[in-house]
Amino acid sequence: MINNDLKEHIKSICINKTTEVCGFIVFDENKEFFLELENKHPRSDNFFLISPIDYLSVKNKFTIKYLFHNHNNSDSFSESDIHYQKFHCLDMLIYNVNTDNWSEMKCK
Repeated sequence: MINNDLKEHIKSICINKTTEVCGFIVFDENKEFFLELENKHPRSDNFFLISPIDYLSVKNKFTIKYLFHNHNNSDSFSESDIHYQKFHCLDMLIYNVNTDNWSEMKCK
């Protein structure tokens, strides 16, 4: 999981958005931080989509710790979250704005 300061930073971003926030928690020279990316999904109020170009750009510059997005109504990972996580073998972290809960799914 991530430290409390980073959690609070991400929460502050999610609370102020009407769309799902998405991005990566990354490492750069021993510093962990959140890189918010534009949600490209046409229904971004309930889904997220990171462009392949954005994903490759981040992957080439940083060590990715988590793929992140928020939910507004569920603490659980959706079927598409599970599919995407397994396909890319990335650990995933979600934050539920309404319940203030964090959920983590590790790549196996």
